[in-house]
Parts: sequence; C-alpha cells; structure tokens
Amino acid sequence: MVSTPTAPRRLDPALLKLAGVVVLGALMSSLDTTVVNVGVDTLAKRNDFVKVRTSTGVVGWIDGRLLMDPALWKRSEELLKRAQSLPVQGSGRTKVATNLRVEPGRTAPRLYQFGRGVPVEILGRAMADVVQTADEREGGVPQDTKKEDWFLVRGVASRPPSETTARSSVPSNTTRPGDQSVPIAGWVIARFLELDVPDAVREGANSANLRPIAWFELNHVEDPSGNKAQYLLAATRGSEGQWCDFSILRVYTWNRKKSRYETAFIENNLCGRLPIQTNKGASGQPEFRFFNADDSQHERVYRLIQTVVRRIRDGQVMAPRAKSAGSAPKAKGK
Repeated sequence: MVSTPTAPRRLDPALLKLAGVVVLGALMSSLDTTVVNVGVDTLAKRNDFVKVRTSTGVVGWIDGRLLMDPALWKRSEELLKRAQSLPVQGSGRTKVATNLRVEPGRTAPRLYQFGRGVPVEILGRAMADVVQTADEREGGVPQDTKKEDWFLVRGVASRPPSETTARSSVPSNTTRPGDQSVPIAGWVIARFLELDVPDAVREGANSANLRPIAWFELNHVEDPSGNKAQYLLAATRGSEGQWCDFSILRVYTWNRKKSRYETAFIENNLCGRLPIQTNKGASGQPEFRFFNADDSQHERVYRLIQTVVRRIRDGQVMAPRAKSAGSAPKAKGK
C-alpha cells in the first residue's frame, strides 16, 4: 500500500521541466515551468491529488485535474488544429464558468473550464440533446427543451482547469510565472456566451426578433463623424436546437444623408451552414459565401455593390428579384 503525506508534496518544477507530464496545456499555476505531453504513471490518489511517476522516475503529487487522458489529449490537439483553420464567425464572453468539451453535448469529455468573462472567438455551431449534468444544471431551462445550440470556440487557457474564476477577461500577449497561456478550442453551450454583437446589428436584430448566430464587417464607408462599418448578419428565429445553422441573412449599410443604419438586404427561408466566408472580389467589392442545405456542392455567393447586395452565379450578377408588397423594415442606428 502506498502511503500519502499529510500535505501532498508538489513535483519539483525543475525536475518536471526535464521530465514532463501530460497536462492540459501546461496549466499548472503552482509550477513556474512549461511541461507538455509526456506520459506519467499514476500510483495513488488522495482527494484531488494524484501521485505520479514520470518516465525518468521522478515521483510526486500533482493536482489530478491537471492530468488528461492521452487519447483525449490527442483529440484536443486535432480539434485545435481544425479550429485554427476556420474563419471567425463572431465573438463573445462567457457569462458563467463554462465547460469546454471535445464535442457537442454535456456528457462529452471536458477539456477545460473557462472562468466568467473570458473572451472567445466563435467558429461553428451544432446542436445536441439537452442532458442536465451536476456541474451544468440550469433552473431556467424549459422542460420542453429537447435540443440546444453549441458553439465551437477558440480561446486562450491561462489558468489551471481547477480554478473557476479567470484572472483577467482581457487576453495578454505576455505570460507571468505560473500563468502559462496557451490556445485551446472546443465546444460550449451557446447560451453561456454573451455575444459581442455590434450595436447597429443588435438593434436591427432586436427590431426584427432575430437571434444572431454570426456577423461580419463587410467594409467601411466614409462619414463626417468617422468611418462606418457595414455589416452582414446571419440569424434565425425561434428556439434553439434547429437543424439549420441560420435561416435569415441581413445586411446593414450606413445612410450618410440620414446618419443611420438601414437594412439594405434581406433573405429569408434559408438553411445555411457555417462557416460563412467573406472576402473581396476581383473588383474589390465585398463578397460573402456559404453552403445552403438545398445544394451542398455549390456555394451561394453574394456581392455588396455600394449599398446593394446581389447574388452571383457563374461569375455573373443576378437581376434583383421582384419586390413584394411592402418595403423592408429599416434598422435605425444611434
């Protein structure tokens, strides 16, 4: 039987630097060193501590929540590599301590836990069945809710997973002793994020009862009060757990004469899939593109021409559709 000390002894940082252990991104605030991705054997457990032995024979105690199963570690690395290749669809901050999981679903393995107020970039969306777990119970979840939205996010892990409060809500390019910041990616419950939607987009979405999913700056136009961004919004209506990532597009452009934002483009009844790609065409005009469920082989492409949006097919600008009765609602800015 392995005896345990009254106060578990930490592994010596200098020895760990040479030996290494499998930990989540070297996030050991009690150790002023970086140790990544070398296996250890577990010898004993006591509460949250685990006695480990490295491949070079170093033995000591470490917070068990800093260890990660090698197979899960590999999955997390693959997910991060994928996330680093995806375009950003939006941004937000965690409302509460938020679990980061390797795939959508509350029972999926947890990679990390963000503290409250941590900034993240949104890269994708999925849906999963609602399963109440002990660490993610919500009293306000409707009983008839069957599925919920999840966001694939990319952020910075800068504290041990055992901590529940982030040290800072602003990411830093420098590290401090015991603060080994590393990039990390995974899936979080969408409603646990406060979305950083621009004011003009938020007001337009609220006035049309839309739920934002993704948003982008298409370009900037000059104005006496300063340059104004023009935006694309991908959104939906109704409850979470819908099969489509988004069903509605809006483009908000700046009316210089009236000094306000207006809804320049509306497209409904879509079943769009993230990611949406934005770029500039050969003429320098903003374009955006995505795949719709009705054609998974060909992207839909749109171009913003001054304050008018036109769909592009085979490189040609399509004629505008006939206007239906009534005009599109306007989204007034401040």
